[in-house]
Amino acid sequence: MNARRWLLLVSLLVVAVSVATLAGGTGARADGEVRLARSSAAVGEHFQATFRVLAPPGATVELTPGGPSWAGVELVSVDSVNQVQQPDGVAWLIQATLAGFAPGQVTFAPTVSVVTGSDVRTEQLPAVPLRILSTLPADAPLELSPLPAPVAISGAESPWLKPGIAAGALAAAAVLIAVVWFAARTLLRRRPGAPPEPLPAGTPLSLQGAESLLHSDPVSAYRMMSAVVKSTLAERHGVRATALTTRELRHRLELGGERWEARLVAGLLEECDSVIYAGYRPAAERREADLTMAREIVGAAE
Repeated sequence: MNARRWLLLVSLLVVAVSVATLAGGTGARADGEVRLARSSAAVGEHFQATFRVLAPPGATVELTPGGPSWAGVELVSVDSVNQVQQPDGVAWLIQATLAGFAPGQVTFAPTVSVVTGSDVRTEQLPAVPLRILSTLPADAPLELSPLPAPVAISGAESPWLKPGIAAGALAAAAVLIAVVWFAARTLLRRRPGAPPEPLPAGTPLSLQGAESLLHSDPVSAYRMMSAVVKSTLAERHGVRATALTTRELRHRLELGGERWEARLVAGLLEECDSVIYAGYRPAAERREADLTMAREIVGAAE
């Protein structure tokens, strides 16, 4: 009876030890390693690390940064995750970028989470030494220095900028007003006025008469020039020049082989029409030149 009791107590003790051993697996060291690309780095400087974790088939391994064992080392990014089949499980190879922020010699022992279905186990990988180098000189005071006083920089707004803009705007307005005034004046000058009065009956038509009226009465002078040129052409070529328009008269002369004369006649008669009907007033030199052309067409200096 006593032997059975002792056997039962021993069995219970073995089961309790086994359960305690299994329960102690949570938070234990994992079967893996950590490889750092560098043994030292400046504060905040990025460096590469490779994590190797052996996990059961079907499990998932994730890095769990932020714990005390990370010793001030932060996870910047996970660059790649690969899985390699092993006889005793699956080897997870995790490439990551880290950065340290606690100056001095630290012991870096990262933790990982092994997820199997709904079971999550946090395991700690073997520790590796890492030296975080300070970016400050050894004798630098650990306090914020005051900001320097503001200084003037080149390229600031010129004091003449706004006056220059105002002057430019006034100049542009003046130019615009001048353009509008000139255009309006030109239109008013070229606006057809009242129909010109015909020459008094019995007024002799001659280039001498046109010359006498050239500057005092340009409408009558150009009317005489037009009448004399057309009468001369009618006698010379046997066409009804007075009944034809300037374009029609030019066409008739060109058909008769008088191309050069046709160009001179058309140019002069168009000038006469502009003065007589369109209110155009050529300059004095232009009037003299038109009279000379009329004399060349007529072929006699009067």
